[in-house]
Amino acid sequence: MNSIKLQLFKQDESFNKLLISRGFKQIFRVENPLELGNVLSFTDSTTKPNVLFLFDTISCDISIFTINLEILDKILEGIDFSIGFLTPYKDEIDYQNIKYKTPSFDSCFKHSETLTFKAIPLNIEEIILKHLKKYYNTLRNNFGIFDSFYLPIDNKEEIIKKLNENIDGNVSSLTVEDSEYVNNNWPYRSDESIHFIKWACSQEVSASYRIKNEETGENELVSWILMYPDASIGSLFSDPKYRGKGFARKVSSLIILKKLQSQPKQLPYLFIKTDNQPSQSLMRSLGFKTDTQVKWIVCSNK
Repeated sequence: MNSIKLQLFKQDESFNKLLISRGFKQIFRVENPLELGNVLSFTDSTTKPNVLFLFDTISCDISIFTINLEILDKILEGIDFSIGFLTPYKDEIDYQNIKYKTPSFDSCFKHSETLTFKAIPLNIEEIILKHLKKYYNTLRNNFGIFDSFYLPIDNKEEIIKKLNENIDGNVSSLTVEDSEYVNNNWPYRSDESIHFIKWACSQEVSASYRIKNEETGENELVSWILMYPDASIGSLFSDPKYRGKGFARKVSSLIILKKLQSQPKQLPYLFIKTDNQPSQSLMRSLGFKTDTQVKWIVCSNK
């Protein structure tokens, strides 16, 4: 098989329009992180793209979009993960324009112990696994299947009105001081996840619900939701003691409002496990629609 090398390039709105004309799907997943400035973009061709890789500089995850499985196969054949995904491009990366990166970023210039491919469409899962098994001892793809949701913006004023009706004075953004508690309750926490969580808790686009603790007199964090570096929202959590009280709806409504304010041209989107019916029902009731199904792949040599 003749491999094809990816090229690092500066992605812009005109390229996104080209992707649409070429038949790429889920363009909202491309436009959202691009606007935040937390990604490096790679493609097989800037004039007739068949494949797009987005590398997240904060979580150091890789997203893949393609309209041609054969070309994707050839591209993966040409990537030497034993030297690190970013190593061939180390002299091309514009480091000064990377808004934020975590310590994990440097590990991608060598054979990193862990690498994650996020929100991978089901039809390309086997192609990716075929190539990764040459470089990693453990491949995990058993995190479940996730539905991809997006919020259609047909009448923004009406959406904002309904969201505001769900909010009360106990909702606010998360703070960096919340990071450790949020990380400890995050189901996917790892040795390095605190770096991402600190970034997420420092963002205006986040939401928390706090109630006064009668014993201490202090406001207690009981529910939250945050934004990922790819601009998706997620990690909805409510303390088990306070579930069933509508707090998840309140924080979800606030973060959607903040997302609409901070990125008014972008569609809010998120991922929910297919068997997580409470979250699925909540987001559908807030107007979200399903788009496709995806999986996560985590490669490890630990």
